[in-house]
Amino acid sequence: MALTVGVSGPLLEATGSPAGHVVSVILVSGWMYALIAFGTGLAARSKVGAALTAWGALVVTVTAYYTTKATQGDFRVPDYNDPSNTAEVFGWGEFLSMIAVWCVFATVLGPLCGLAGHLSRAAHGPRRPLLRLPFQLAIPVVVVVETTMRLTHEAGGAHASVVGPVWTVTRLLALTAALFLVAAAVLATRRPQSTTAS
Repeated sequence: MALTVGVSGPLLEATGSPAGHVVSVILVSGWMYALIAFGTGLAARSKVGAALTAWGALVVTVTAYYTTKATQGDFRVPDYNDPSNTAEVFGWGEFLSMIAVWCVFATVLGPLCGLAGHLSRAAHGPRRPLLRLPFQLAIPVVVVVETTMRLTHEAGGAHASVVGPVWTVTRLLALTAALFLVAAAVLATRRPQSTTAS
């Protein structure tokens, strides 16, 4: 999945179709990367495994994204050895620095999201739904925060007609998911007590 998301984002953006642009906007968002790490941690068998595999998944996603962008013609810089100043060469410095910067973010945030994914299902005991709830809410919270920021800063941009509705719907879905998770945790915690009382 990490490789697919990393490659698909820039490829769909380059199609020029409205649907492709919408999906691309979603795939290159920060919360999608957080979701990849969370899902990887959810499937891991241990905390260490969750942290390491989430980090690895994000490094793969970042590398795939920028490699795809490079094959599309990004990172071209002027060739200063050309007397006419019209030639361009591949900017290895820019390419590698972007990968390095985002791999640093992956190193910090990947393990945290991976651990959240693992802990969202790992608690035991009668109160386990409430113990898991903060970790289960991690992705909806990230989605709400990011979409709110993007709506604030991208509302007047060139792609406002696309990103505005996308982020609005995404935020509403995240809020709905958060409310569902809270209600499910409360009901699951109360159910054993009701059974015992009867």
